[in-house]
Amino acid sequence: MGSSNSYIEKAQASDRELRKALGLLEIMFLVLGAIIGSGWLFGSFYAAAMAGPAAVVSWIMAGVLLLFVALAFAELSGAIPKTGAIVRYPQYSHGSFASTLLGWAYFLSAVTVAPAEAEAAVTYLSTWWPSKWPPLTYSTTVAGVTVTLLTGVGFAIAFAFLTAFFLLNWFGVKVLGAVTHGAGWWKLVIPFATVILIFVLIFHPANFASLSYSGGNITVGNKTYSFSPAHGFAPYGWAPVFFALPTTGIVFAYLGFRQGLEYAGEAKNPQRDVPLGTILGFIIAIVLYVLLQVSFVGGIDWSRYQMNLTYTYPNGTTVYKVVQLSPGNWQGLGYTVLSSGPFYELLAVSGVGILVGWAFILLIDAVVSPSGTGWIYEGTTTRVLYGMAADGVLPEWFLRLNKYRIPWIALITSWLLGALFMVPYSGWALMVSFISLTTVLTYIIGGSALMVLRRTVPNMPRPFRVGSDRVAWVIAAIAFIASFLIVYWSTFSVLWLAATFILVGVSLYYMMVAPSRFGVSRAHGVAAGVMFWAVLAATTYFLVWRNVMSVAPAPVDARTVGSLVGFVVVNLGAAVGLTEWLKGEMNEEGRAHTNAGYWVLAVLFGAYTLSWLGQYGPFTSPIIPFPWDTVVTALVALALFFYSVYSGIFTRDLDAVLRELGVAPVQADGGGKGP
Repeated sequence: MGSSNSYIEKAQASDRELRKALGLLEIMFLVLGAIIGSGWLFGSFYAAAMAGPAAVVSWIMAGVLLLFVALAFAELSGAIPKTGAIVRYPQYSHGSFASTLLGWAYFLSAVTVAPAEAEAAVTYLSTWWPSKWPPLTYSTTVAGVTVTLLTGVGFAIAFAFLTAFFLLNWFGVKVLGAVTHGAGWWKLVIPFATVILIFVLIFHPANFASLSYSGGNITVGNKTYSFSPAHGFAPYGWAPVFFALPTTGIVFAYLGFRQGLEYAGEAKNPQRDVPLGTILGFIIAIVLYVLLQVSFVGGIDWSRYQMNLTYTYPNGTTVYKVVQLSPGNWQGLGYTVLSSGPFYELLAVSGVGILVGWAFILLIDAVVSPSGTGWIYEGTTTRVLYGMAADGVLPEWFLRLNKYRIPWIALITSWLLGALFMVPYSGWALMVSFISLTTVLTYIIGGSALMVLRRTVPNMPRPFRVGSDRVAWVIAAIAFIASFLIVYWSTFSVLWLAATFILVGVSLYYMMVAPSRFGVSRAHGVAAGVMFWAVLAATTYFLVWRNVMSVAPAPVDARTVGSLVGFVVVNLGAAVGLTEWLKGEMNEEGRAHTNAGYWVLAVLFGAYTLSWLGQYGPFTSPIIPFPWDTVVTALVALALFFYSVYSGIFTRDLDAVLRELGVAPVQADGGGKGP
């Protein structure tokens, strides 16, 4: 088909123009530079406040689970090193329907990271910002949780950071790689040195097992602060250990392993350097983050912290109460000075001269670390847009390169959308869970695509192999299940709205891809897209928001359960019905791509349903309690994994890649033979 060949040829031509300038160390430091960002500045604090000393287990668990995901992507990137890789792999293994939905979800996550890092830098800067100057941040309550947001001045400085990220990317991948390499050493040395100093000078082993807090209530004005009893290593039980993975910045911190994959098309020796650099960088990061969590928990001297509790009356009068923090009251950490700059305050109030001095080094790092992650992710979003254009989801002008061989229209779009995103989400804490969920959802393609390509293209060169086919099946299944579980643990309070944003991708498929690639009438595609948007918006507002989330925690009754069942049934029915209607106009390739992508809808609606049924749902008591909810979710994920693998097809796009690699064309499973 002419139009299909056209977009593939344009993507290949643009790929050849990209500058090949990154070596093994640059790839490794891209990974480390992305991982060691605001996550190390805030993640240990939020995880300790939620899970206590057991937060160490959360970091290990997240690292191990995501390492399986990284291994799956390592084999894929060695075999098919492409810029914008993560949004292009589903196109190769399952076609346009799957790649549109997952590419859109990945874009939603990527475009928000750079502004989140800019906000993290400004939040840390506020700890030493002169009191006579206009403040950078303020505290408010969102959904019952105290969060720190940016003022107008803080927003302006964050935008300046974002603009600097944009300019660094504009001048090319060679400049970016060199700067990232240099900053990477700094970002490694400072956290490791901090760990060593805490271990040597202020470490308190008793914080890990010997503490016991009886709980209690503290009233300030008309507000009562409640603190749960806490005892031992897992002070609040084991459910928060899982809950902490996606909600406290742990998964968010680890997400940077994907950076080597995104820049694969710009590596000098991608088949070797991309998988090796990715795995090496990720393993170093896991070790570092576990040590940071251990040092933070052990470094707390409870006698040096007070809780600052407030209440504001309707007339604007604010009353304050300062209460000594009791040993073992991990939840109370959120009301101390640690909330604005955890490691900085830990060292600054320690009373040890060398640590007080080192605290000021951390203030510098509070700019360097988030900035290093921010400029990398600015480039990532650019390459996601590039990858979506290469897949035919976005217009071909997103493939255009500037004289430094950077996709310049995609870069400008990334910069402007990131700035726009900071308006409603002007605080680091508001972004982290959303970013974690949308990103990890797209990681399900790693395990699935690994086995689809093992099945459809067994003769494709694989410089890095995770093992035999039997071993690959195990690794791929664990990678898929791990991603699905992390999405589930993100809680329904995050998933309900994130899923709505992701499902907008269905309309994009109707309006953009189906008419341009598969022969569907443009009018019919637009009509289907608008109808699905209308149904999605109406059911989200009337069924989910008004009947459930606005009253959460909600009772388990016919109204709330019926509303959530109704949302799933109506939207799943609309998606399948409208897709089948358009499928009647599609050519053979379009029907094959559409059928091969239905499993993504099953994943989305399956995760959505399990989320409100389980421990982390919107109800006063879960319908499926912990740990059975996690067991059920893992079993459902396993079934969805096999569904996804056996939905895979041999696509025209994959055939084009094989021809580039000099591999003999392979007969398609369902998409027809390549051109």
